[in-house]
Amino acid sequence: MTDLSNQPQQQNQTEIVATLTVRVPLGGPGDLAEGAVRVVERVEAVETVVDAEIRNVSPGLNDTTVDLRVRAAVPSGHVDADRVQPALEDGVGVRTVEKVERVEAVEPDAPPIADVG
Repeated sequence: MTDLSNQPQQQNQTEIVATLTVRVPLGGPGDLAEGAVRVVERVEAVETVVDAEIRNVSPGLNDTTVDLRVRAAVPSGHVDADRVQPALEDGVGVRTVEKVERVEAVEPDAPPIADVG
């Protein structure tokens, strides 16, 4: 999985996980993974892609079709997965959206108490 978490996160963002297929034009800047991430980040409902995992690549004549799973930060107005999925489906370069799920925040475990004795 490509970790892009060094990008700044805003407090009013929620994360989603989406499985989708995008079309990446040939000859674009960067590598194929960067091109696939760029397609997802152009969608208005996505602030930034936090990480991406490419699952399949299908070369074509004018573009490459990429199946991927992304974890993305979305603005607080799009926290419901039912609102993000249609926005992704309408995105330029997005062929299909298989699944979108909201990532629930997990509180970190408390550190163990040192046993002094």
